[in-house]
Amino acid sequence: MMRSALAVAAGVLALTPAFVWAAEAKPPIPSFEISTSFVRPDPLPPSKLEMPGGVTVWKDLVYIQRPGFRPLTLDLYTPAGAGKRPLIVQIHGGGWSMGDSRQMAGFKDFPAVLANLASRGYVVAAVNYRLSGEAPSPAQADDVDAAIRWLKAHAAEYGIDPTRSATWGDSSGGHLSAMAALDCSGDDCVTAGVSWYGVFDLTPPPNIPYDDKLFATTNAFLGCKIITCPERVKAASPITHVKPNPPPMLLIHGDKDFAVPFTQSVALADALRKVGGDVELKIYEGANHGWWAATPEATRAFHQRALEDTFAFFDRVLKPSR
Repeated sequence: MMRSALAVAAGVLALTPAFVWAAEAKPPIPSFEISTSFVRPDPLPPSKLEMPGGVTVWKDLVYIQRPGFRPLTLDLYTPAGAGKRPLIVQIHGGGWSMGDSRQMAGFKDFPAVLANLASRGYVVAAVNYRLSGEAPSPAQADDVDAAIRWLKAHAAEYGIDPTRSATWGDSSGGHLSAMAALDCSGDDCVTAGVSWYGVFDLTPPPNIPYDDKLFATTNAFLGCKIITCPERVKAASPITHVKPNPPPMLLIHGDKDFAVPFTQSVALADALRKVGGDVELKIYEGANHGWWAATPEATRAFHQRALEDTFAFFDRVLKPSR
């Protein structure tokens, strides 16, 4: 049977008209341009969107490509008009292990929040960074610093005033916001910082017995068991980096926070005040982690209040031009 089938196939091929083969001939491969540099611009640039209020969003700008890791990106929201605008670097939360640049707290459409902030006279960068499953600390803080340096290096291109900048984050992003504000050098320094319900001292509480499950998120972030690596804990704790003349900071926390005790914000505020820092501490009575509360109305009110306090702080310390 096999020999018969092959014979039939051969006969069919022998009878195929020559013009069929000519029609299926592949076109020649053109001579493509070759780069003279290993580092090249993306030939498929990030998409550019227009949002309400005259805001332009540049999605998925690559700010660094580290060998062995995915390209790290940010979304950039720029206001209408010319001139240099203050820069706000927004850092998402998620226990250092999840989340992305388009999520924060309970907001259903967080990019709309960032676009509204940009329309008030700011350039807003929402940053993605390596998660703890990809690399342990200090990778996350290093990535935020790299994003700040990239943004300042591209200040002229995007209308950024590199002398006026702030970080803003929630939860683990609040931790990274404080790290960027308090532990910096040169071009990765900012002039202000905002943290919502952040953790600032990773030292294990003396009154809580160690348990792998209880500290699993922090252990994954540090790349070690929290009780075995005190130097790494110290290096990753923003409170240990407080020094004279810190940038102005706004710390907001709920007194019913189940994940991060509000005493974390109280302790950092005290440390900043001891060195003469300009710090605003706001404790929301009845607010849980992520601004969740007993009723949907209260949850919505805490989200709105946090935005109002945060935007007012930015206006005070960065003085945007609209």
